[in-house]
Amino acid sequence: MRRKHLLMAWMCALCLTVSAAAPAALADETEAVSEADGENADGENVADGENADGESADGEESADDADAADGENVADEESTDAEDDGENLVRPKERPDYRALDYVTLGQYKGLVVQVPPMEVTEEEIDAAIRSNIQAADALDTLTEGTVQLGDIANIDYVGKLNGEAFDGGTDKGYDLAIGSGTFIDGFEDGLIGVAVGDTVDLPLTFPENYGNTDLAGQEVVFTVTVNEVRRMPEVTDELVSLISDGEYTAVASYRESVRADLEEQEEQSREGQIKMDLYMQLASSSEIKGYPQELVDFGVTNMEVSYRETAEAYSMEFEDYLEQTFGMNREEFLEEAEFVVKQNIEQELYLKAIAESEGMEVSDEEYEEYCESYAAEYGYDSPEALVADYGESTVRVSVLQTKALDFLLENTIVEEVEETEMTPEEAMEAESGEAVETESGSEEAAETESSEPAEAESGEIAETESSEPAEAESGEIAETESGETAETETADTEA
Repeated sequence: MRRKHLLMAWMCALCLTVSAAAPAALADETEAVSEADGENADGENVADGENADGESADGEESADDADAADGENVADEESTDAEDDGENLVRPKERPDYRALDYVTLGQYKGLVVQVPPMEVTEEEIDAAIRSNIQAADALDTLTEGTVQLGDIANIDYVGKLNGEAFDGGTDKGYDLAIGSGTFIDGFEDGLIGVAVGDTVDLPLTFPENYGNTDLAGQEVVFTVTVNEVRRMPEVTDELVSLISDGEYTAVASYRESVRADLEEQEEQSREGQIKMDLYMQLASSSEIKGYPQELVDFGVTNMEVSYRETAEAYSMEFEDYLEQTFGMNREEFLEEAEFVVKQNIEQELYLKAIAESEGMEVSDEEYEEYCESYAAEYGYDSPEALVADYGESTVRVSVLQTKALDFLLENTIVEEVEETEMTPEEAMEAESGEAVETESGSEEAAETESSEPAEAESGEIAETESSEPAEAESGEIAETESGETAETETADTEA
């Protein structure tokens, strides 16, 4: 799990953020200093031997030199200790260069076949999107009289009782429940259909036998529910679409077409992401990584450590304490896991850079400037210069080269549209069995994740801060934990 936490925090570090950097240079410098000290010491000894029969003044000078050498050695040892502790680490300026084909044996990468379902946006999907937009614009009709209907959002107060006593998590006030959403246990939402605004009703219900809370599983309970108000989807009119589009559209027909276009764009982006993922999996399975450029790995590890040291300092914490609370590890373990994460993150780069080298691709100055402009705009930089100041020209150029290689890969891919087929009952059972295993595994991971508070929230914040880079990687967002009333409501939702 500790490794997973690090991976979550650095999931987006594929291109511009192989983020981290390397003490290899520091180690080399230390060895060079040690060798130089040894040579100097030998030289001094020879000189002392030659002057052994000389004047006493020479002996005194030699003794003084020896004392000075001892002082330098002490200073060197202290400096080395500080470097070993990571206290004096600085973020490296330049990203190491390397030849990817020295580390990768490429499999087939041209003429790969990817199958995707055909693109289709249905009228039902458009209707659902419009309803969502209406709700987001807070343009639902509010009813203070009438009865609850399927599709309404009912604002309710409720108290759940087991054997006449209110049970934990079964009470809430002012909760907005979408009728028909299946949020609460069977019978709860259906039991509110037809109830008038302002009325109170008792709902005798039974919790499922497999309910998560064993104290409630299979138990017969009664929910006393009061309907405070009802919000209902209004008729979609020209006036309404003008309202929810801030006047951009004044007719229902044109607004529906705009929604269709948005959905098609989203589906196209989703499909392109699916194609890229499929291509990467095929490329990875047919290719072999023989090793990793150590200087780049060190570059990544050092940058990662520097970033987390800065985060620890921002929280007024010692670095070792931060690691223990966030990941449950010491620095030595952190560096080991960091190296694993960095290697994982640069695998895509190795494949794409190897393709670029095989195809003789280079990044011209014009392409570099064009992509700098694009990256700066996409990731919120005021100027291309600000982007380059953050990442360095070499890092940006590597990202551009990967983008070119990926475009080449896509241009040479055969995309086949295949209709999705319905699963047989046997296939459905196998799929459900597999999902059950994944769910059980996910539950165990979730339990471990919860135990890492408060560090998990900090880790999420780090990931969001550091992942805004011009990389081709896609990442899952880390959900933020809501607090206060929302958290209580979520508890009530689960148990109700």
